[in-house]
Amino acid sequence: MIEEVNYAFRNMAEAKLRTVLTVLGIVIGIAIVVAMLAIGEGMRVSITEQLDALGGDKIIVTPPQAFALRGAPTEFKPFTSADLRAVKNLPSVKDVLPMFYRPGTIEYRGKSREIYVMGVESRGVDYFRQFYSLREGRFFTDRELRSVDLGYRVAEKFFDERVRVGERVKINQRSFEVVGVLEEIGNPEDDSSVYMTLKAAQDLYDAGDEITMLWVIAENEAAVRTLAKKIENTLEKRRGGRDFEVLTTEQLAEQVSTVVTIVTFVLGGIAGISILVGGVIIMNTMLTSVLERTREIGVLKATGASNAQVLRIFLVESALIGAVGGVLGLLLGTGLSRAIEVAGQVYIGSSFITIVDMELVTGALVFSVLVGMVSGIYPAYRAAKLDPIEALRYE
Repeated sequence: MIEEVNYAFRNMAEAKLRTVLTVLGIVIGIAIVVAMLAIGEGMRVSITEQLDALGGDKIIVTPPQAFALRGAPTEFKPFTSADLRAVKNLPSVKDVLPMFYRPGTIEYRGKSREIYVMGVESRGVDYFRQFYSLREGRFFTDRELRSVDLGYRVAEKFFDERVRVGERVKINQRSFEVVGVLEEIGNPEDDSSVYMTLKAAQDLYDAGDEITMLWVIAENEAAVRTLAKKIENTLEKRRGGRDFEVLTTEQLAEQVSTVVTIVTFVLGGIAGISILVGGVIIMNTMLTSVLERTREIGVLKATGASNAQVLRIFLVESALIGAVGGVLGLLLGTGLSRAIEVAGQVYIGSSFITIVDMELVTGALVFSVLVGMVSGIYPAYRAAKLDPIEALRYE
């Protein structure tokens, strides 16, 4: 085998330009695959970490398809304080946190931007403290109807100048004092939100006692599944139908995992097309090599080389081309994924990450070698079947 490897390296060195161009086809293909799969894995890990941080004792009651939309659907019939009380009275319920959110506009020093307005009772901070921490200032209290906390991007990115604690902003043309600025959460929607007390948000939109979302905290994780079913039945009877969704954090994680898997599969499939192109290039190169080295093959066979030895020579050469392309493609793909991560964090948020793990590294290298070997099978077979007499006569 060592002899075949040395022979393959020598042949690759003699045709430098052709080898480089052939390797480049694999490099580009592997780099794209690595970058795309790194994005998919980063999405999965980032979302999973956020859901794990929520804890398994929470149940989310939302408008239908709320997590696929930006803001509550306009045709959605809001929850009411009566719905809230009905859920809160169910057995195994520790607490229910109502929320109200709508799209809105914020104006600061003559410039306005689109935002999300989130209304929540101040005790919600205790349940979501792992997400919401202060960069400066303090959290609003339930009695402050004209005080707000700004998401990181609203305060730091939306305007020419930083919005500081103590300054005033206009939200939907109504003036509010900024009492706190949140640290970056990493989720673009959360970081682009303005937070105020539930009553203030409802008043801002003349929404009465409307509630957009309920976060139900169970007494313990063991009761979550049973409690979720009770909430469904209770609200369905009250509202005359199923115009809402009840999701445990476990169910939400499963939905997210399914979506991320599909996205990763699609990205990987699209990128895999470039690998097939690289394989075709290797096959074409090896067929050309067989034609150019016909007399050389004849000499090898005339001096005692078996068909199996000739077959191995060409298979090893195509596998080496795949391996070299795989290593270089892996390095390029890793660099590309890091560049995508930096750009993503600038435009999306710190939750956008890419991950190149050992499984991806191993898979990329093995796949590139296999592509090289598979692409070299037919050219190697043709070389092995050449008649030595006819090969020696070849001009």
